[in-house]
Amino acid sequence: MAIVLPVLLAGCANLQLPANKPQPMFDREKMASLDGRDVWASRQQTPVIANNGVCAPAGASSFIMPQDLSHRHPPARRDLTMRYSPGDRLNVFVPGSPEFTGDYAVNADGRVILPFAGEIEAVGLSNAELTRKVEAGLIKAGAFKPEKFLISVRPVQYAPINVTVAGAVFLAGRFVINNISAADKGDKALAKYGDSPIERFVAAALRAAGGVRPDADLTRITLHRGKQTFVLNWQGAITGAPVDDVPLLEGDHIQVGEAPCFQSALVRPSQITPPGIRVFMANVTAPSFGSAVAGITKDSGSVPYGTRLLAGLVSGNCVGGSRASNAARYAVLISRNPKTMETEVIQRSIEDMVLSPDRDTVNPYLMPDDSIACYDSAITDVREIATTIQALMLPTQTYRAAQPAK
Repeated sequence: MAIVLPVLLAGCANLQLPANKPQPMFDREKMASLDGRDVWASRQQTPVIANNGVCAPAGASSFIMPQDLSHRHPPARRDLTMRYSPGDRLNVFVPGSPEFTGDYAVNADGRVILPFAGEIEAVGLSNAELTRKVEAGLIKAGAFKPEKFLISVRPVQYAPINVTVAGAVFLAGRFVINNISAADKGDKALAKYGDSPIERFVAAALRAAGGVRPDADLTRITLHRGKQTFVLNWQGAITGAPVDDVPLLEGDHIQVGEAPCFQSALVRPSQITPPGIRVFMANVTAPSFGSAVAGITKDSGSVPYGTRLLAGLVSGNCVGGSRASNAARYAVLISRNPKTMETEVIQRSIEDMVLSPDRDTVNPYLMPDDSIACYDSAITDVREIATTIQALMLPTQTYRAAQPAK
């Protein structure tokens, strides 16, 4: 039995770890790793230029398209100013005419209802354009004469709006941006004129969609507004150049273009990327019978966006310990490709990543909701087998000890 049991248990434990795909997937750090020097020789490739349509090699930590970071793009959309949407509140002031002076809201159908002037289309108009339209409506109604008429239209509060975002973002869909806090609602808001809705701009919409993916083309962010289309440049959110941050309207649609390459420079916190991501971690030597024992809640947490696999393994307590018995461990990364929505599973030798000077070539970035699992070393496996054998033989030893001596 002492000979047969280890053989049987070793055969059960001899399970293959997940094998990497031979071709690069979402990023090149997830490609199948070679053995020995070939892995690190791939790092010595000649740097490529994105303008030639070639992606950077694995491990390039500052790659962005175009690669010339000295390029400075001036804001091109100064003509896109703040305009009224349904729910916005405004104040109309006519000196000496309290019956016309008051606070009004843009209705759900996009109109403002004024005394005598009737219903005036307001959605999509700037404050100056709406002022001229209200003035023309009151004069046309005969309430005032043109030569003696003074009027002032002032915004009071810009409302939340619905926008849709698609393309190279982590969570495409329809979102509400510029939510108003409870403290700014009601009569308190009417005591002031003017509003600065910083959460009603492009950056807020991109953040609501989970941020841009690493394959986003920041020079081709398209804003669709009715029959109009505007192309915006947001590369400055990463490079420090000016950006086309324009105010949005109810019903606007933003389409983020896709680049042919994984851009490592985009994998960091910014105005248009996630500040942090959730990662699930598992590091258990033996199966547990409950979530509390396994520490599932404790080991699943947040890491800064831009964290690589090796840093995530350190956070999950998978690196370190006895070098003789615990160094030869493997890590498995389970990641859902945000581009193809397919689940990818790769394996890495933890010690190879720790000891290699070119570890970034096989050390992929973590994406939102990735999972990390650690496999124990062979010495730990042998110890577990011995423990199992001892547990199986314990009843026999106990029975023999209980027998009376002859």
